[in-house]
Amino acid sequence: MRGIEILQCFSSLEQELSNADIARRMGLKRPTVSRLCKTLLHMGYLRKTQKGAFRLAPQLLSLTYPVLATMPWRHNVGGPMREIAEMCSGNASVGVMSGTSFVHIQTAGIPPGWPHVPDIGQTGPLLHSALGWSLLSMLGARDYDEKITEIQARHGQDYEDSRAVMEAAVARCRSEGFCVSYGDWRPDLVAAGAPLGQTKDGLWVAIACAVPRYRAVADYFEADLGPRLAEAAASIRLSGVFRL
Repeated sequence: MRGIEILQCFSSLEQELSNADIARRMGLKRPTVSRLCKTLLHMGYLRKTQKGAFRLAPQLLSLTYPVLATMPWRHNVGGPMREIAEMCSGNASVGVMSGTSFVHIQTAGIPPGWPHVPDIGQTGPLLHSALGWSLLSMLGARDYDEKITEIQARHGQDYEDSRAVMEAAVARCRSEGFCVSYGDWRPDLVAAGAPLGQTKDGLWVAIACAVPRYRAVADYFEADLGPRLAEAAASIRLSGVFRL
């Protein structure tokens, strides 16, 4: 468990950490961290820099392949995702629910200079995002209540402050098939999301598209892009891969 927690200390913003950095984050003694990191180095999950710090190693990607191999439906949504990305001159991404977060599984359309590229494996909060709200909207009453309890326990006051926006977006997904986030997760982006459904093996899946906030026009998202995204999601469901 400690080894996995060490790997979770790294992020896109903190790609290189020293022994002392990891010890401070985890509240462990440096000799303990050193021993754990030595094991992770031996397994190929960490690598050392010339400065003696640690970085995540490519061997970690081998762990994701078996997961992605269980999601052949990713290839079914590739074409529609590219069409959506072209339609909004932005990017489109598909994500699955994981705990109180979502995980990006597929991305299409990555314009140069984009403020955020939702690459495979990146995570985000269900509480604050169009993709997260779309995922929450598919849960039945009992599962929804349990998930909200989980989110509340994790986010505390942040949940209370954001609850009204989240509930309105979830309700909109259920009634109109889409929702819009005006920088709720990433202030520099406006995103629309739509629920896709559940796979046969139980994964909840949703789709979202985003553009930089300086390019976003509310009327376009509300009256054009949002409804068209909902229609695209309904069209994808005709393949039989997802069910609501």
